[in-house]
Amino acid sequence: MFRSYLEIFKTLLIPNEIHHEVEQIDEGTLYNKGFRTIFLDIDNTVMGYSEREISLKKATWVKRVIASGFKVYIVSNNSGFRRINRVAKELNITGTYFSMKPFSFSFRDLANRYNIDFTKSITIGDQLFTDVIGGNWCKTYTILVDPLDKKLSFIKTLQRELELYLIKKFK
Repeated sequence: MFRSYLEIFKTLLIPNEIHHEVEQIDEGTLYNKGFRTIFLDIDNTVMGYSEREISLKKATWVKRVIASGFKVYIVSNNSGFRRINRVAKELNITGTYFSMKPFSFSFRDLANRYNIDFTKSITIGDQLFTDVIGGNWCKTYTILVDPLDKKLSFIKTLQRELELYLIKKFK
């Protein structure tokens, strides 16, 4: 019984890939494997918390991924409608805010509205306890990236240390 709990934790906690930044993700290989949709976190994944606009480097990456044939949807826990809406408009994609990840409500809402197949979907984010668990819960392919802002609050620093510990422990 204890072993089955460990397997459940491992299934929920471990991302399929880990990269330093989104630009290191090989979207061509993922597309060739049949993936067609990306659920993308915004804060600290493609934009720092203090940034008001997405950088040219990150915007170029998103546009390259879209040009490769992917549909990209923002799934953000940020409660600021204006921030997420501004990024979505700039990138010409659909987005949700206050998604309450790791719960799957927003993922499932987008999947129902846009006929998205989770088995052909990727979730990309910077947090294990929100992005990766949310993506794994929906059985998407998950990719964890390093947070853009290296200077985190005390609580976020503790969270990040726990995330890294769990990844090492369960891998």
